Amino acid sequence: MRIKNIKITKSARFLVLLLLSLMVGVANAAIFYSMVMQPVVSIAAAKVFFVSGNDFPNGSALGIYSTYVSLALRAYPNVTLTYEQPLNISNTDTADHTFRLRHVSITPVNGSAEVGNFTFINFVVQNTAGVAQGSFNYTTASLNWYTPPTMSWMTLPASTQWIIYVETKAVGGASDAATANMEIAVDVV
Repeated sequence: MRIKNIKITKSARFLVLLLLSLMVGVANAAIFYSMVMQPVVSIAAAKVFFVSGNDFPNGSALGIYSTYVSLALRAYPNVTLTYEQPLNISNTDTADHTFRLRHVSITPVNGSAEVGNFTFINFVVQNTAGVAQGSFNYTTASLNWYTPPTMSWMTLPASTQWIIYVETKAVGGASDAATANMEIAVDVV
């Protein structure tokens, strides 16, 4: 008697297929496992944050908890405008912290005629003695921004406040309607 000659009903074929599917599913399930992570996130004040400086520009604002700041800076045609102490960065912790400035974005975008109104926008981090610890400079040429590379890490000592000094300059004949909007991240460890 040959196996092909045995009559198998549709329900029997379905049962065989179902059993084979379960065996394959069980074999595959054996290679998976789960891990559990249960983070607990609590709100705490930042140990390193912004503080308005002696030269904090009108129209500027510190955000809640001072981890965000909006600086309203100006640039004059053919004149370097200096903000000696518009903003400070403060470490209120009992331990040193490292930080750096990192470019995120800038508008107007490269190729825009508005970019040609600016010469430079420079940010300099100074220690309490006024000695530069690092600079972060935006410059322009041929309607293009040259954005600064991410700064090297700087160590802000415990219970210390440093200055973020700013210089700006526009080209001669710059439009007084031109603006540059930039976002700079301050990474803190």
